[in-house]
Amino acid sequence: MTEKSLKFLIFISIAAQLFACKGETQEAEVPTEITENTILLRVPKDEFTERNMRLDSVHRVPFPAVITAIGTVEVPPNSRATVSAFMGGYVKDFPLLVGDQVRKGQKLLTLENLEFLQLQQDFLETKQRMKYLQSEFERQKQLYEEKINSQKVFLKAQNDYENEKITYQALRQKLIAIQINPATLTSDNMSSTARIESPIDGSVSRVFVNTGSYVDPSNPIMEIVNATHLHLEIQIFEKDAIRIEKGQQIRFRVPEYSDESYVAEVHLIGKSIDKDRTVQVHADLDEENQEKFIPGMFIQAEIMAEETLKPALPAEAFTEIEDRHYVFELVDESESEFVFRKTEVNRGRTMNGLSEVDLPDSNLGKHYLIGY
Repeated sequence: MTEKSLKFLIFISIAAQLFACKGETQEAEVPTEITENTILLRVPKDEFTERNMRLDSVHRVPFPAVITAIGTVEVPPNSRATVSAFMGGYVKDFPLLVGDQVRKGQKLLTLENLEFLQLQQDFLETKQRMKYLQSEFERQKQLYEEKINSQKVFLKAQNDYENEKITYQALRQKLIAIQINPATLTSDNMSSTARIESPIDGSVSRVFVNTGSYVDPSNPIMEIVNATHLHLEIQIFEKDAIRIEKGQQIRFRVPEYSDESYVAEVHLIGKSIDKDRTVQVHADLDEENQEKFIPGMFIQAEIMAEETLKPALPAEAFTEIEDRHYVFELVDESESEFVFRKTEVNRGRTMNGLSEVDLPDSNLGKHYLIGY
C-alpha cells in the first residue's frame, strides 16, 4: 500500500467516526464529501437555519499570560495565637477540645502552683511596706522643708519609697499576667491556682497538654485560630515576580478537596527572595467562599498576568474526537447550501465563551461553522 493510499484511508476512518457519532442523536445526516486530501461538510441552508447553526469569524481576543504557582490557605498573624503560661504549673482542669469555639477573655484552663501563693504573698507584703514608706517619705520631706532634719535623711526615705514602689509595680504586673486581679487581692482570697484566658476569638486548632500535665513557660499549651479572614500565601518563582501586580486575578483549587476552581486577587507582593528563590505573594479571597477552606490547605494557583492578543473562536465551533479538536471553515456557498472544510486545530484556554485556536492571521477574515 502506498503512503498516499494510507493517508486516504485514515481520512475515511476519521470521517466515519465523526459522522457515526452525530447520527446517533440526529434523525438526518449532514451530507459530507471525502476527497483524498480533505473532508468537506455540506450543510443545506434550510437545515442550517432549522438547527440554529450560525457563522462566525476568528476574533483577536486578549488572553492573560498564566503563571502557575503553589501555596497554602492562611490567616493573618493577628488571627493566630499560641497560648502559653507566664509561670509554670500543673493543669488542674481543661474542658476544651480541638474545634471548640472560644471568645477573647474566656477561660481556657486552670493551672495550679504553690509559687502563685508566694507571688501573692510578696505582693501584699510589698503593698503594706510601700504604704509605710510613702508615709515616712512624706514626713521626712516636710521636716526637710522645715529644715528640721538633714538632706541625707530625706533622700534615704525617698530612695526607700521609690525602690519599694518599683517592686510593687513589678509584682502587680506579674499577677496581671497570670490573670489574678491585684486590685481585689487580699489575704483572705489568695489562691494557688491561676486561669489562662484566650487572647483572641476563634477556635481551638491544636492542643499540646492534658489534665495533670506540667506546663513549662517555654512550651505552648494550645493554638487558637480565627478563620474569619482567610487569605492565600503563594510562592512565585523569582523569574515570574516582575510580572505580578496588585489586583491581578487568581484562579486556584484545592487538589485534595475537589476540582472546583475559586477566585482570589493579588493584594501584596513580597520584597525579598527566599532561599528557594521564590517570592511570597499575599492574595485576598472572596468573602462568600471563605467558609469552604481551612488554614493550612494546599492550593494550586494560576495568576492571570499581562494580556496578549490571541486568535479565538466561540467554544461551540470545536468538535472533539478522541482528544483531537476540529473546526469547519466555510469554503463555498451556493443558493441552497454551505460547504465547509474540516480542519484539525490545537484548542487552548476558554474565556468568556471564546477558545484560543492556533490559526494564522490570514484566517481572521474567514468564517467558521458554529453550533454543529
